[in-house]
Amino acid sequence: MLAPDARQVATDILRPPPGYRLDRAVMTTYSLDLEVLLALPLAVLAQSDEGVDTLLEQPLLLLQALREATDRVHVFVDETGIAVPHLPRELYSALEPSVHPVRAPGGGAFHPKVWVARFASDDEQPVIRVSVASRNLTFDRSWDIALVSEGSPGEAESVPGSASLSDLVRRLPTFAAQTLQPELDAELQHLSEELGRTRFPAPEGFDSEVTFHTLGLSDAPANRAWQPMPTARRVLAIAPFVGADGLRALTASGAKERMLVSRAETLDALPDAVHRQWIDQQVMMEADLEEAEDETAGRPAGLHAKAIIMEHGYRAHWFVGSANLTWSALAGRNVEVMAEVSGSKGYSEGKGVGIDRFLEAGFAQLCAPYAAKDTEPADATSVAAEKALQQLRDDLLHGDLRICCTPGEEDWRWELAGSLPVAAGVEVGYWPVTLNREQARSPVDGASWQLPLERLTAFVAFRLRATAAEVDDLTFVLKLPTEGMPDGRSDRVLRMIINTPERFLQFLRALLGGLEGLMEWAGGEDDEDGQGQHWGSGFDADTLLEDLLRAASRDPERLEAVRSVIEDLTEVSGDAAVVPEELRAIWQAVDQALEGRATR
Repeated sequence: MLAPDARQVATDILRPPPGYRLDRAVMTTYSLDLEVLLALPLAVLAQSDEGVDTLLEQPLLLLQALREATDRVHVFVDETGIAVPHLPRELYSALEPSVHPVRAPGGGAFHPKVWVARFASDDEQPVIRVSVASRNLTFDRSWDIALVSEGSPGEAESVPGSASLSDLVRRLPTFAAQTLQPELDAELQHLSEELGRTRFPAPEGFDSEVTFHTLGLSDAPANRAWQPMPTARRVLAIAPFVGADGLRALTASGAKERMLVSRAETLDALPDAVHRQWIDQQVMMEADLEEAEDETAGRPAGLHAKAIIMEHGYRAHWFVGSANLTWSALAGRNVEVMAEVSGSKGYSEGKGVGIDRFLEAGFAQLCAPYAAKDTEPADATSVAAEKALQQLRDDLLHGDLRICCTPGEEDWRWELAGSLPVAAGVEVGYWPVTLNREQARSPVDGASWQLPLERLTAFVAFRLRATAAEVDDLTFVLKLPTEGMPDGRSDRVLRMIINTPERFLQFLRALLGGLEGLMEWAGGEDDEDGQGQHWGSGFDADTLLEDLLRAASRDPERLEAVRSVIEDLTEVSGDAAVVPEELRAIWQAVDQALEGRATR
């Protein structure tokens, strides 16, 4: 089971095995918090166990981690799923090459939560690690489930159980709302080919390989729901959202013993016929869903896991992943991924992976019998207002909106261009995510801002508010096509943070120790003036030269990061004052020595 902190999960999945390095990672998600994605590269590359909020307090380290990992980490997210960040940050622009909004071909939601990480080694075969989960890449505190496995591609053998996952990765470019770069397209095709040749063993306790089931890759949804197994004697179904049509796919197996765990409000909405078919209905106890007192307070919580356990004979089959027990999920309107593993169901108080073993292991203690209650019919005005908000969001998605950037004497003109749809009873607000939401504008106010270069972004936040009923605002972020967007935005942010020679020199020395060293350096205590002691002062040529030569001998790749920082700081606006002349002389000598060694 996953811990409530999503960062910990992502860190564990993306952290390389000993002797390996992260070559690339492809992640799919229905919803995305940009701040979580900001912290992810730093948490992985620095192997830090700090919380997301702690990592977000280190903008320079975040930026350096993004500079080193942006081209290796790619997130494919439903085009409606990017959440409005809590704080404006210039660093969001550094995420633009990594975030790819996508559309489900069947017209539903792009809903899979699959993370594929490829690790490379100079001496060994590559390792591919796969996670199939119910967890989105967000701050949510929900109760989730994940299956993680890893393996190496075989020589030329096609693995039937991996074919479906391979197909999903191969087709990701066709789902993208904007055309991907050819290099990324080629990487996805290569990763897909390797996935198709990789066997993934099941976790401890199971004795099968992992078989992946992908739903919704066709343009035309199926006319019947996916059935995990044709026959079964017993079934335990866990999902936050269920419907009569989805549950029918499980009862069609002929299972006589059926247990359903879901949310109380979901069960309240089921028809009586379903309640009669599923006598044993449970909900998670409120004591296990207490509100957190840390930074995650107020985030979505509660049951979010999706799992189906079906017993047939002496075997138990587990299906875990993203699919709720609804028609949209199981009939292919949504894109979903489920992973199947199996093993002996076991006997009382013994080993096994059957339903009883799972309940005895602690899950039963988390649940309580569902008690039906009368529900008030939905208010028609509120329902109509919510539909109006969703319709306007869809109109925005399918319109011709884009971002146009034009240079001025000092700042840039950032403009939301194209036809902005309107709807009766709905107010629209929008703003660049690098600004506070209090700076949102409406069509009456105009659609342009004067921004410094470092605040230009392709991410636009929207807030849709109903005026005819008291319903929650609909908020989301769109990544829009851009015209005139200049290069060098991340370099400008780097220049903002490293604004003195002293800061540059101390950062450079810490950088030579790698991101792990940077985390220790960033944790230094402040001095009397409130400045971090790690910023230090003065220039010690002998010490810096010693550090450079040591890095050249032990970890020459580390010097590439140094080279990039020096070049970017030197090139920004032609202002090289932050890089001391003495340092540039030392670096040129070291660089020439390295080039000479490489040519010998």
